[in-house]
Amino acid sequence: MLAAIAGAGLTRVMSYKMDAAKQAGTLAIVLDDFEPEPLPVHIVYSPRKPVPMKLRAFLNWMTPRLKTRLALD
Repeated sequence: MLAAIAGAGLTRVMSYKMDAAKQAGTLAIVLDDFEPEPLPVHIVYSPRKPVPMKLRAFLNWMTPRLKTRLALD
């Protein structure tokens, strides 16, 4: 990605990796017609009671971020 920012050509990267460069105007999507459809995101874990605190902390942290991010797309 750094080579593309420096003007060395095109690159293919995941959208989340180029967001900052796209916002800054240093990268742009040039083959928009060839962008694949987004894939669904799932958080899968084994059900346990009680839910381990590390898992609960991760879910509490990740869920609103995923919802926000997916709403923007």
